[in-house]
Amino acid sequence: MLSRSRLGLLLAGALACGCTPRRDAALAASASARASTTAPAAATTPAPPAPPREYVIVVSEDGLRPDVIDPVRTPNHVALMRQGVTARLARTIHESDTLPSHAAMLSGFEAKDHGLWWNSLKTGRGFIHVPTIFSIAKEHGLSTAMFIGKPKLRHIALPGSVDHLERPGYFCATVVRRAAEYFVSDKPNLMFVHFSDPDEFGHSDGWMSPAYLTGVEHSDRCLGTLLHAVDESGIADRTVVIVTADHGGHGHAHSDSREEVDREIPWIVRGPGVGKGQILDQTVVTVDTAATVLGMLKLPLPAHMAGHPRLN
Repeated sequence: MLSRSRLGLLLAGALACGCTPRRDAALAASASARASTTAPAAATTPAPPAPPREYVIVVSEDGLRPDVIDPVRTPNHVALMRQGVTARLARTIHESDTLPSHAAMLSGFEAKDHGLWWNSLKTGRGFIHVPTIFSIAKEHGLSTAMFIGKPKLRHIALPGSVDHLERPGYFCATVVRRAAEYFVSDKPNLMFVHFSDPDEFGHSDGWMSPAYLTGVEHSDRCLGTLLHAVDESGIADRTVVIVTADHGGHGHAHSDSREEVDREIPWIVRGPGVGKGQILDQTVVTVDTAATVLGMLKLPLPAHMAGHPRLN
C-alpha cells in the first residue's frame, strides 16, 4: 500500500504533466519498452561516500539519570534526541563511581583492566593502565582536549595524550564557557567535557530532590551553550556529539550495583550520517562509548577492548 506522502507525489507528478495516473503509467511503460530496445542498461550508481567525521565531542553529565530528561526540564537534551540517535537502555559498569566509570567510558576497558578502581585524586598512583581514546587519537596525529570539573579525572589523561587539559572550575557554567571557546578557536579533533552539577546536588540533597532537578536544569543549559558553539563553529557538519553520564543515583549515593537507577545512564549521539529521531534498541554499555568514538574517527580499537562501536 502506498503511503499518503508517496501517493501525493505520484498525483502531483500526474497533474504537472496533464496526465491521469493510469495514462501516465501507460506512457511510462511504453517509454521503458522503447528504451530497453534502443539503449544499453544504465550503470549502477555507486553508493555515496560516508560523511566526514573529523571531530568528536564527548559530554559526560555526572550523575544524570535518563528518567529526568523531559521537554520542560531539559529542552536541549530533547532537541538533541530529535536530531540524533538515543539508546533505549544504556548502563555503566559494575563499579558505578565517577573515576572508574569515566575511565571505562574513555578507554573501553572494564575496571579490572584499566586499573582506576578508586574514586579520588591520588597523584602517587599514576595514570590509567590501558590506552584511551586520547592516546590513540594522538598516535594518529589528531588533536585532543579535556575540560573537567573534578580533578580526579586527571588520572585518565596519560602523559602526552591530551594537548589541552583544563579545569576552569567545578560547576558546568564555568567549564562549558571555556570548552565552547576552545572548540571554536582551536577545533580539537577529540574533546571531552565534564559537568559536575547533577552529581553534586544528588549527593548533597538526594537524587530526584528539588535541588538535584535544579542541577539537571543547569546541566541542560550548559549543554545548550556547547551545542550552540558547535553549530556556530563552521564545522558542525563534520562534528559528532555524544552525551552520556558516568552513573545515575538514588537517595544520596550511586554505588549500589543492585540498584538499576544507579547504573542506568543516558546515551545520545548527533552527527553526520547519524539517523535523526531514532531509537537504538540494543543495550549500550559505557565501555561502548570509547569504541564508538574510535569508530567515528576511523581509528583502530586496541586489542582486548571490552567495548563495541554502536553506530557505523
